Amino acid sequence: MTKFLLLAAFTALALAGCGRSDDAHKPAAPAPASAPAAPALGASNAANAPTASAPAVSEAEQAKAVDLARAAIEKYKLTTLPQECLSFLVDRADDTHNSVEVLENHTPACGGDPNTAPRVVTLLIDKNTGALQKDDPASGEYVPLK
Repeated sequence: MTKFLLLAAFTALALAGCGRSDDAHKPAAPAPASAPAAPALGASNAANAPTASAPAVSEAEQAKAVDLARAAIEKYKLTTLPQECLSFLVDRADDTHNSVEVLENHTPACGGDPNTAPRVVTLLIDKNTGALQKDDPASGEYVPLK
């Protein structure tokens, strides 16, 4: 678990340094009440920034969220990349939802520029029911997985 947390921290630092070019092109449409917007890494919109008083996601919650994300990636075929070529950043979206940002993991075995970690998908997980939604780049909202 420590290795995962170090990888997640390294990825977050790398993303913070280079920013994400796709954030500027996303429409700023509000999410439906049942699907609150999850904060995006590197987002320039201050409304999406997590508040300083928001409690951190526990290791147990992170592990559960990553397990749910891995299962969803397999079930719904959200990417053709093998699981070992993905990394996961878990954050608290609000009191009842966690978000999981799935990123490409560029290692020698996976290929790609090791200085980048392109986003594959962001999942929103209801902590009470386990219901999953994914971000829709066209609308800027979360939609149920089908």
